[in-house]
Amino acid sequence: MDKLTLSSPAKINLYLKITAKRADGYHELRTLFQAVDIFDELTIEKAVSGIEVLCDDPAVPGGVKNIAYKAASLLFAGRTDFGVRITIKKRILSLAGLGGGSGNAAFTLTGIDRLFNLKTPRQELSRLALLCGADVPFFLNPGRALAEGIGERLTILKQPEEMYFVLVNPGIKKPSTKAIYGNFKFGLKKYSGLGDNTLSDFSSSGICRMLYNDLEPVVAELYPVILQIKADLLAAGAKGALMSGSGLTVFGTARSVNQAQEIASRLSGKYPWVKTATSFDGQV
Repeated sequence: MDKLTLSSPAKINLYLKITAKRADGYHELRTLFQAVDIFDELTIEKAVSGIEVLCDDPAVPGGVKNIAYKAASLLFAGRTDFGVRITIKKRILSLAGLGGGSGNAAFTLTGIDRLFNLKTPRQELSRLALLCGADVPFFLNPGRALAEGIGERLTILKQPEEMYFVLVNPGIKKPSTKAIYGNFKFGLKKYSGLGDNTLSDFSSSGICRMLYNDLEPVVAELYPVILQIKADLLAAGAKGALMSGSGLTVFGTARSVNQAQEIASRLSGKYPWVKTATSFDGQV
């Protein structure tokens, strides 16, 4: 086998609570990741030597600046007998709180490992994934997971039923994720999260009751459109709505595929990026 093509999913955060700030600048958190069926396409093929990364989205750098390059270089560290070309077709918005780049890095690791039959231990893949970014380990086994620490401590959770979502992005360029986290202030009442005991009922209705994101009020102060999107989703029939990750994508939950499509059709003329999605369970 000289080439393989993989579908790298997006994620949303159904819950995100920041619990501490570490001396190294990272924030510790508890977050509930949910993979959804919006995919980037990665083609990984053997080459004579070196690492080449190509991407069809002009907003996403190729070459050494792409996170997939970092993942490949970590896996190939110390080896000169391999070469690889990675071609990325982007369908997931970048810098939108959907984990597109993190998924690309994780699937680069697992894809190269499979293509070259490296048989890298899962623990080592997880270590390399974390070196790429805090969200990357989740995408080694994307589905639904509770993440703790900086995102590296994962508890895989069952998905008792499919969930349906409408994702909306206002098409505004935002500050970096690091800058968003830097604006978070502990001790302010409006930023206080739900108690951790709320993370117990993972049915569709239970999740709709626990939707929470500590970063949402931080981002909404800079971009009030976040609150407008939430209001529009709820007015259109969504059971719940929340900003994903550090934004600016907001998702609403729907009762069915048909209702998700109806909500999306009502909002598609108002916002530049509106997609329906279903929970994805790609666990291996």
